[in-house]
Amino acid sequence: MTQSVKLGAVSVVLLASSFIPPFSNWRNPITFACVGLSGLLAVLAAQRGSKWWLAIPGTIIGGLAFGLYLGLHSF
Repeated sequence: MTQSVKLGAVSVVLLASSFIPPFSNWRNPITFACVGLSGLLAVLAAQRGSKWWLAIPGTIIGGLAFGLYLGLHSF
């Protein structure tokens, strides 16, 4: 298993933990930290290996933009 795959796998797990909390007392600041670390690890994985890992930060940025769009147009 290459270092790129290891970084990408950890990135996917961190991103999944932001949607499905692993513990019942999982708090919001931890979720934001997991999303940030997930994006950073995916960028590092893309630098060291396949550029397909850039789909993870793209998903994060797209979801943030969509949420901001909905929030601004909800009033």
